[in-house]
Amino acid sequence: MQNVSIHKASELPQIVKSAVEQLLGRSIASDEEISVAAVPPQRVPPSESRAALAQNLEAFLNRRADKVGDLPEEEMDAAIEEGLHAARRAQPSAAQDLGEICARDVPR
Repeated sequence: MQNVSIHKASELPQIVKSAVEQLLGRSIASDEEISVAAVPPQRVPPSESRAALAQNLEAFLNRRADKVGDLPEEEMDAAIEEGLHAARRAQPSAAQDLGEICARDVPR
């Protein structure tokens, strides 16, 4: 059974050429070659370590949720905002870093 087929566009029936153009979203020239390949799907079964990691993450998040369960939502939001603000102060964005590097390296 064949999985790959290659044809010159000039040799394709008009209905097939139109279908290919629709799939590509552009016109095809008569001297172009059209390749079609059919491949079976690749299914990678989840590894045991991946499942264990997911369980560990879920357990960690559940422990964190238990610790903050009694806090008012406004207090949790304020703590998150405070953490984000501190992180932004401590580590400038990559765009800022790049801008500073470019400014230093540009000859004046």
